[in-house]
Amino acid sequence: MTWAPAFGQLQQTDRLEIPTQSYSSEFFEVFTLGDQGLITLTRSERFSGKNQDWQFVKYDTTFQQLWSVGYRVDNKYVPIMAYQGEYAGFWLFVQPDTEHYFFLQLDYADGHFNSFQGDLLSGIEVQQFKVIGSKALVSGYYRSRPVVMVHSFFDHTTRVLPGLFEKNTEINNVEINEIDGYINVTTYAYRKRNCIFDIRTYNYEGKLLKKTTLSDPNYSVISGQIVPLNADDSYLIGNYSVGCTEYSQGLYVTHIRDNEPSQPEFIEFSRLQNFFNYLKPKRKAKILEKIGKRQRLGKENKFRYRLLVHDLIQREDEIVLVAEVYYPNQRTSTPIVSSGLSRQYYGRTMEGYKYTHAIVCAFDRQGKLLWDNCIAIKDLESYDLQQMVQVTPVDDYFILAYPQDGEIYTEVIRRNEVVVNSEKYKIKPNAEGEKILNDSESYLAPWYGQYFLAYGSHRLGASSMSFGREVYYINKLTYDTSEIGQVMEKDSGSDK
Repeated sequence: MTWAPAFGQLQQTDRLEIPTQSYSSEFFEVFTLGDQGLITLTRSERFSGKNQDWQFVKYDTTFQQLWSVGYRVDNKYVPIMAYQGEYAGFWLFVQPDTEHYFFLQLDYADGHFNSFQGDLLSGIEVQQFKVIGSKALVSGYYRSRPVVMVHSFFDHTTRVLPGLFEKNTEINNVEINEIDGYINVTTYAYRKRNCIFDIRTYNYEGKLLKKTTLSDPNYSVISGQIVPLNADDSYLIGNYSVGCTEYSQGLYVTHIRDNEPSQPEFIEFSRLQNFFNYLKPKRKAKILEKIGKRQRLGKENKFRYRLLVHDLIQREDEIVLVAEVYYPNQRTSTPIVSSGLSRQYYGRTMEGYKYTHAIVCAFDRQGKLLWDNCIAIKDLESYDLQQMVQVTPVDDYFILAYPQDGEIYTEVIRRNEVVVNSEKYKIKPNAEGEKILNDSESYLAPWYGQYFLAYGSHRLGASSMSFGREVYYINKLTYDTSEIGQVMEKDSGSDK
């Protein structure tokens, strides 16, 4: 049963407005720190001068400013990526056409900076940047071959992880286990018409400890995220294709014990109960009829989609996978499963991507699929391939939300049920009488508990005839689920 209450549940509990500087080209970002608050970064590129001005400000959960610090970056360096660690943030810069790199570290507690310089391979197409302990991991492609470098901030030495520099091989992900000091690099490679998925585990010093290979004659693993149970026991969850393509045909889960993977369970999209809910009813009915007919004939149902897989949400009794289905507007692009803690500044494509829907699937601690659900995304486009749908667990529910044209669309699910259908909420400015004349670069981010943030750029004014004022905004939002339970209890009681 689907409940669709007439009342709005999304609430704007606070708003922060930061005036923009019209004399320079600026970029605005938000880094959430859970219940420790948030940090904003405003990057200014001056029309003249030798430096870029980077301004960091930390706020608590009530938007009270805690500190503000600035840093001037030499214009000879280009920002590549950022990585958000537990206690500090890191930024990676490169001096183009050289092997000179620059690392900037910001302590969340007091705004203290540390900077490090190092020489890495020149001409790398950087894909990921992460930090483990006092070492930076920079992965990407050098002369069309994958490479992962480990750079020590202390002695300025750089080591290339062994066993990766191979032809026809792509890096899927670089995962770090800070507790045990392990680095896991997942790759997929094309070998004699087969697609082979490897997991290489390295210690903190960069020594290869073990290699696990997944290869199936019928299916090709595209991506995988590791769910460690203990030192020698883990699950791998991701998506797969047929024929070594980037088009996913479904999801899979496999148990890895003592370096040996079990036979993966492949779950094609047609097996998911709610995968096609994003379609209009008539179209969905035709698809389901086609699926049933092929199943009766003993044939496979091959539905292929591009997936952008989020980091897994690990709860006490379940592991939740969220993935957005998208397609590029103009050209083909191979997706990378990247951490939500990493952000890319350089080398972005300008063709753009369109999103159609997002899926949510939960597995138990034994790797069994528990439930699945879906949220439709209407005509949402982004220049960058990035996570647009944010998922917030609240009590027994999941709040799914995404921004579009100055509004936030939400849907509430409880496992495989949609308990509140799609609703939209318009963001409000602080001052009475002001209107939002223009909204650009809108994003959502989970924050802490049931709270999440909407942020971007607004032009505000009394009417569309006025020029207005430009601000960066951050809205604190929450979703009250208490009334959902009341409606459901009332509905359940009326059925008895």
